[in-house]
Amino acid sequence: MDIPALIQQHGLAAVFIGALLEGETVLLLAGASAHLGLLDLRAVMATAAVGAFLGDTFFFLLGRHFGPRVTDRLPWVAQAVPRIDRLIARWRWIAVVALRFMYGMRMAGPVVIGAGKMPVWEFMAANALGAVFWSALIAGLGYAAGHAVARMLGSVVGIEKVLLALAVVAIVVAAVAHAVVRHRSQRNPD
Repeated sequence: MDIPALIQQHGLAAVFIGALLEGETVLLLAGASAHLGLLDLRAVMATAAVGAFLGDTFFFLLGRHFGPRVTDRLPWVAQAVPRIDRLIARWRWIAVVALRFMYGMRMAGPVVIGAGKMPVWEFMAANALGAVFWSALIAGLGYAAGHAVARMLGSVVGIEKVLLALAVVAIVVAAVAHAVVRHRSQRNPD
C-alpha cells in the first residue's frame, strides 16, 4: 500500500469531509502533508474553507428550520438560545467566527444561532469570513509543524512521509468512528 499516493489521491476529499464537521486534526495533518509535497497548501486551504462554510451553513439552516422542535425536546438548547442571542447581539460577526474555534461548538453553535434571531445573510457572511480565516490558520499551523518535523528528522524524509501518512489514516478513521458513536448516542440516549 502506497500511503503517500493515497494522501495525494484522497487527501483533499478527507479535508473537505473533515471540515464539514470538526476538522482541525485533519486540516493540521493536511497542512503537514502540504509541507511534504503530498498536497498543495492553497488547495488544502480552499477545500477546507468551502467544507467549513458549507458545514456550518447546513447546521445553521438546520437550526433555523428545526429550531422550535429542538428547543421543545432539549431544554438545555432552549436555555442556550437567549444566551447565544445576547452574545450575537453584542459581538455579531466576532461571535460567529469565535464559535468556529471552540471545540465541540462547530456543529452545535450554528444550530443554536440558527434557532435564534441572526439573519441568514449575516450569518453566511460571517461564516464565510470565519471559514477562510480558520482554514488558513489551521492549515498554516500544520504546514509549520510539518516544517519543524522535517527539520528535526533531517534526511529521514521517507520514514517521515510514511509515519505522517499512517497518522493521517489513523486519525481520519478515529474521527469517523467518534462521529458515528456520538451520532448514535445522540439519537438513542440511554
